Amino acid sequence: MIIDQETCIGCGDCVFTCTVKAISLNDEKADIDRDRCVECGNCLRIAECPTDALQQDELEYPRVWRKYFSDNQQKWPDHVRFSTGFGRGTEECKTNDRTGRFKQGQVGVLVELGRPGVTASFADAEKIVGSLIQAGVEMEEKSPITALLQDKEKGLFPAELRAERVLSCIVEGKVKIERLESALKVIQEVSQKIDTVFSLGLVTRMQDGFTSPIAPIIEKMGLETRPNAKINLGLGKPLVED
Repeated sequence: MIIDQETCIGCGDCVFTCTVKAISLNDEKADIDRDRCVECGNCLRIAECPTDALQQDELEYPRVWRKYFSDNQQKWPDHVRFSTGFGRGTEECKTNDRTGRFKQGQVGVLVELGRPGVTASFADAEKIVGSLIQAGVEMEEKSPITALLQDKEKGLFPAELRAERVLSCIVEGKVKIERLESALKVIQEVSQKIDTVFSLGLVTRMQDGFTSPIAPIIEKMGLETRPNAKINLGLGKPLVED
């Protein structure tokens, strides 16, 4: 985003719409901190700048990836083939009983980095991805984060991409249940080396319909699970057979 200093009247309407506090008033003009801005487009949609001083400039690589990950109304480009046209992750993990993405004995591992007001860098994501790969986690090929990796064996992004910041991003993978504890331990270790917040999600098939096979592992490690959850039923699709 840019602000035309010639037409800006300093009304300040855009300041309060910024999700990452990148816009401020200086000398009675609105100004954008380009390093902090993640190109989410919220200011452009909400502020309704009275003089059209607030504008979306043409974004080039690598900055354009800020918008793809931060603006939920921005469609992925045609040459990028992910499993979803919008958003930062894939859809299948939310309807596992219908898709069978994670089989018995497998655990889906999801790490969402960043939040409005905090953001995350690809450098943060790289630390998570690299650590998970070393712990035996298989990265989801259809995930945007995985697709951007330059070295998928080590989990490395192109050097020019690491400093780019986004509203949030999702690392997705799966691991055999016997290696889950190791994967969780490396997440605990790398959490001290990243400069953002994150949430951890685990996806697994229940045993006998009601028993979680990973509950003992989580309890053993002293991790607390949240009682609230987002549940997508996948209505209209048949249950997958084991």
